[in-house]
Amino acid sequence: MRVRVLKGIAGVAEKRPLLLLFIILAITLIAGVLSGQLKLEMHFKNLMPEDHPMVQEFDHIIDHFSTASMIIVAARGQESELKSFADELAPQLEKMTGFIQRVEYKLERDFYLKHGFMLQKAKDLKNSRDIYSDLSLLPWLSHVNDNLERTYVYDDNSLSTKEKENNAVIALDGIEFWLDALSVATSAEQTINPVLVTETAERLLIGDEYLISQDKDMLLIFAEPTFTLNDVDLVIEASDSVDAIIQRTAASYPSVFAGSTGTMALARDETVAASQDAYVTTIIAFILIIMLFILSFRMWVSPLFAGISLIVGVIWTAGFAAVTLGSLNMMTSMFSVILLGLGVDFSIHLITVFTELRAAGQERRQALEQSLLKSGNGIITGALTTACAFLTLTVSETAGMREFGIVAGSGVILTMISALMTIPALLSLRDKTITRLRKQKQSPRPVEFAFLASVSGLLSRRHTGVLVSALVITAALLYSALHIRFDYNYLNMEPKGLTSIKLQHEMEDEFDVTPDFSLVTSKSVEASRAIANKAKDLKMVGMVTSISEYIPSQQEQQQRLSYIREIRNNLLNQDRINPLNVHDTEPLIDELYRLEDNIIELAQLAYLGGQDKVDLKAKSIVGDLQDDNRTSKIEILVNHIQDRQQTSISRLNTFQQDFAPVYRGLALGMAATTPITLDSLPRTITDRYVSDDGSEFLVSIYPKTGVWEDLGFLERFTQRMHALDDRITGIPSIFYVLMGIIGRDGRVAAGLTLVIVFLLLLLDFRKLRYALLAMMPLVIGAIWMVGIMSLTGLKLTLVNVIGIPLILGIGIDDGVHILHRYQTEGRSSIRHVFASTGKAVLLTSLTTMLAFGSLVFATYRGLGSMGLALFIGVGACFLATILVLPALLGWLEKATESKSSKGDMS
Repeated sequence: MRVRVLKGIAGVAEKRPLLLLFIILAITLIAGVLSGQLKLEMHFKNLMPEDHPMVQEFDHIIDHFSTASMIIVAARGQESELKSFADELAPQLEKMTGFIQRVEYKLERDFYLKHGFMLQKAKDLKNSRDIYSDLSLLPWLSHVNDNLERTYVYDDNSLSTKEKENNAVIALDGIEFWLDALSVATSAEQTINPVLVTETAERLLIGDEYLISQDKDMLLIFAEPTFTLNDVDLVIEASDSVDAIIQRTAASYPSVFAGSTGTMALARDETVAASQDAYVTTIIAFILIIMLFILSFRMWVSPLFAGISLIVGVIWTAGFAAVTLGSLNMMTSMFSVILLGLGVDFSIHLITVFTELRAAGQERRQALEQSLLKSGNGIITGALTTACAFLTLTVSETAGMREFGIVAGSGVILTMISALMTIPALLSLRDKTITRLRKQKQSPRPVEFAFLASVSGLLSRRHTGVLVSALVITAALLYSALHIRFDYNYLNMEPKGLTSIKLQHEMEDEFDVTPDFSLVTSKSVEASRAIANKAKDLKMVGMVTSISEYIPSQQEQQQRLSYIREIRNNLLNQDRINPLNVHDTEPLIDELYRLEDNIIELAQLAYLGGQDKVDLKAKSIVGDLQDDNRTSKIEILVNHIQDRQQTSISRLNTFQQDFAPVYRGLALGMAATTPITLDSLPRTITDRYVSDDGSEFLVSIYPKTGVWEDLGFLERFTQRMHALDDRITGIPSIFYVLMGIIGRDGRVAAGLTLVIVFLLLLLDFRKLRYALLAMMPLVIGAIWMVGIMSLTGLKLTLVNVIGIPLILGIGIDDGVHILHRYQTEGRSSIRHVFASTGKAVLLTSLTTMLAFGSLVFATYRGLGSMGLALFIGVGACFLATILVLPALLGWLEKATESKSSKGDMS
C-alpha cells in the first residue's frame, strides 16, 4: 500500500507537476484564510481543563463581576505630584467609555463621613469615645494618648492581624499629619489655610483618602473595564490606550513614573510578546535553516524548495488549528518553529537522495521514484511515530498539553504530506524546465560527509568500549536528571524588563498585597462576612475585600450604637474650646512627650512582631532609636514651642479654633445612628462586590507577599484558602493545581509515548531487535537531555516541561531513518549508510536544533527555556544515534557472524 502510494506520487509529480502544485496552492489559500482567525490566549488559566471546577468558578466570576478584571495603574513619585497626577489622569480614563466604566483612586469619602463610626468595632469606639468629649487642644491630646495606650500599648493583641496593623498605620499617619499641621501653625506668619485644617481633620478621622502607600511614594488607580479578562482583543486595545494616556499625563510631572500593572496588563504583555516572538523566531529559524541548506547542498534551489514545503505545511497546520481549536495558548503558540525544525527533516531526506541519484546518472522518473521509496518509508514511519507521540498528549487533563498534542501531531502529518507532494513536484518541474531550455548539466554533487563513514566504521569495530562508555555516561547523566529542579516562579517566564512586572513587585512591597489574589462568591452578606473574617485572621493574608466591610451585622451595629450616641451627645454638648495659656505650656509639652513615648512603644511592639509598616511609620514620626542623630517631629515641635512660647501658644489657639469646628462637624456626620443596609450602599460600592444579577457577593483575598518566589508559601496559601471554602479560585490556586496536573500529565504522556512508539516501530520493522535498536538512541538521548539541563542549571518550568514527552516524539526519527536504510542496504553497510543517510540525519538534527535554538531570541522567557531544552534534547538524541547506534549495529553484526560461524562448524 505504502509503496503504491509513493510510486503514484512520483508518477504524478513527473507527468503533471503543475497540476499537483495547483492543488497544493488551492489548499494552502483556503488554510491561509482560516488561519487568519486564530487568536492568542497566553494566560496560563487557558492551560487548565475547561471543565475543572476551579476554572469554571473563575470564568463565572470574571463574567459576572467586572471588578475581578481590574486595570491597575501604579505610580511612583513625590506625594504632591502623585496626587495631582491621579486627579488629572482619572477624568481622562473615565472618558474612555468604550473601555472603562468606573475609576477608583480614593476612599468612599462621603460614605465614610456619613457612617464612619458605625464601621468601627465596638472596642475601638469604646477606647476612643473620650476623644470627642472635649476638643480643646490639651484635653483632646490627653484623650488621644489614652486611646493609644488602651488600643495598642496595653493590648498584647493590638497588632495580631493584618487588619489591625493597617489600622495602626492609618492612625499614626493621621497623627503625623496633625503634627505637621501644628508645625506649620506655630511658624506661620499669616492665617492658616482652611484646606489644611479640613485635611487635618479628615486625616485624623478617616485617613488619607487617596490609595497611597504608607511612605507616600506610590499611588494606585483602579479602572473597572467594560470587558473581561477573556476578551483578549479588548484587553490589548484598552491596555495600550490606557498606557498611552498614562505616559502623556505623567510627562507633566517630573518625579512620577507610572504604568499599568496587574493581571490585565500582564495578559496584554504576554499576548503581545508571544505574537511578536512567533513572527521573529519563525523568521530567524527559517533563515538559519535556508543558510544551512545552501552550505550543505551548494545550490539555491533546494533550500527554496524546502522553504516552500515548510511554509505550506505551517499554513495547513494553522488552518487546521483554527478550525479545530480556534486559538493558541502559551504552549501551542510556538508550533510554527517546531514544525520548521521537524518538517525540514522530510525535505532534506528527499532532496539528498534525489540529488545523489541524479548525480549518479539516473533518469528523472526513476530518481523521483527511488528517492520516495528509499526515503519515503523512513519519512512516513518517522512522521507517524512523532505524530503519535504528540497525539498521546491528547489524553492529558490539561487543555494546554491536549491542544499542543493536537496541533503538533496534526502539524507533523500535514508537513509530511506537504513534503511528499511539494518536493517531488518542484524537483520534477525544475528538471523539466532545464531540459526544455537545453541547459541541463550534471547536478552539482552535494557536499560529502565522509567523516561520518569513518566515525561510524570506527565505532562499529570498537563497539564494546563505546557501549561501556555510553553506559557510564548515561548512568552519570541519569543521576543528574533525577536531581533536576523546577522553577515555580511564573513571573520568570515573562519577558524581561516589563514595566507591569516591575510595578507589580513594587506594589507588593509598598502595600503588602499582590494582584494575584483568590476569589470566592457567596449567596449572602453574612456568608461573605464569615469567609472574610476567617481570612483576616490569617497572617499570610494582606487584605480582604468584601461587601461585609460596609455592612456590619445587625448585632454589631446594635453594640456600636450606644457608643455612637455617647460620642454624638458629647460633640453636641461640648462645643466650647478652652484656649491655652502660658501656664498650659508644660502640660502640653508633657502630653507631646507622652505621645512620643506611646509611638516609640508602638514601634517596639511592631519591630518585635515583624509589623514593618507600623515600625517604619512610627520611625517617620519619632526617628530611629538606633540612630544617635535621630530626628523626632515631636521634639522639633516642642523645641519650637519652647523657643517662642508666647507666639506658639497664640498660634496653636488660632489653629485649634479653626480646627475644632471642622473636626466636630465631620465627626457628627460620622456619628449617624441610622443602620447600614445593602440598599443604603452607594452603587460605587455595590458594583464591586455584588454580581450583575444581584444574587451573589464577591470576596477577594490578597496574599501578604508574592506567591511565585516561594513554592512553600504558594502551597500553604492554596491549602489555607481551600480550608476556608473549597470553591475558592483565583490565579494562585489555579497555578498550583495546574502544576500538579501537568506533572501527572507529563508522566502519563511520556510513558504512553514510549509504549506507542515502540509498538509502531515493531509494526514497521516487524523485528523486535530493530524496534529495540531504534528505541535505544531515543531513551539514551532523553536521559542525556534532562541530565545536561540539570548540569547546566536549566530548570524545568510550566512551559518547557512539555519538552520531555515532546523529545520522545522528535528523537525517534534519527534512528528510524538509519535503520530503514540499513535494512535496505543489508549487512556490512554501516559505513555507507552513515555516509549517506547519516548526512541527512546530521542536517536534519542541525536544522531542528537551529529552529529550536531560535526560540532563545523570544522575549517571552518561557518560550526561550522551551527552545533551549529542545535544542539540548535534539542534540542529545543525535549524538546518541551517531555514537551509540553504529556500536550497536557493529555488536549485532559481530554476534550474527559468531552465530553463523558456530552453525557452519557444527
